[in-house]
Amino acid sequence: MGEAKVNFVPTVIVTVISTIIVYGLLYFFRYFLIVRIGHSLIEKVLIRFPQSRNISGTWETEFRKDEEIYTEIAKVSQAFGKVWGTIKLYSAPPRKYRIRGSVREGVLVASYEIVEPKEILDRGSFTLRLSSDGQRLEGCGSWTDDETTFPRGHEYVWMKPLYRGLDGIRVKKSSIHGKGVFANRQYSLGSEIGYFCGDEVERDTRHSLTLEGRHIEGTGPLRFLNHSCDPNCYFKGRTLIAKREVRLGEELTTNYLELETAGHLRHPFRCNCKCSNCLKKIG
Repeated sequence: MGEAKVNFVPTVIVTVISTIIVYGLLYFFRYFLIVRIGHSLIEKVLIRFPQSRNISGTWETEFRKDEEIYTEIAKVSQAFGKVWGTIKLYSAPPRKYRIRGSVREGVLVASYEIVEPKEILDRGSFTLRLSSDGQRLEGCGSWTDDETTFPRGHEYVWMKPLYRGLDGIRVKKSSIHGKGVFANRQYSLGSEIGYFCGDEVERDTRHSLTLEGRHIEGTGPLRFLNHSCDPNCYFKGRTLIAKREVRLGEELTTNYLELETAGHLRHPFRCNCKCSNCLKKIG
């Protein structure tokens, strides 16, 4: 019997064609996945989105409703132009909202809906423009809640506070006066508790504090800080510092007379701090 002859020509041709196709596909995917898509991602992430400025962080917000001004604390995160986070309204009872939106070219467009208390209806949307210094977002918002519907825009402002320790304090009814600020955790001597944010006013008011030589009308949670003749906190600049160890749940207080307007209070009041050295009347 004769030996069978194997024809290698078709096999070589198939191998060459297969190799060309494989390398072609590899080049195609490398070009489009790495070069084209990579370039697009770099352009969007590193070039376009920074033009909108990153607004991640904590903001103090303010809006008007029926001639009253309400303040909130917004905590937001941002990635690839998308924005999400929470807003807490210091009301009675306090409200917590979930927000979602996007920011492009310095304009934030977002919607919100209430998550706590769940039985309350409250949702809406807002559009805010970022200031050139990145410290304010201003615009309008509209909403619907249990009581009213505001389909048209109403003034809404976000201000960049220098808050620290927002989770470490809470506002509730005080035995000293009205509402007070209470420790949500334990603070050691010298701990920084929070930054007093607010609007500067020409003259001191019943609810303002004089810090760093300026009269500041408080707008954040620390505006509920009560006076005590034996306080557990003091101000260093506009930062509230623990004067001694502060226990969890203890009300935070400061001595108004130790501020820079000592002896010049335009609005005297009776003190109810109940400490042994209470002066009874302040100012």
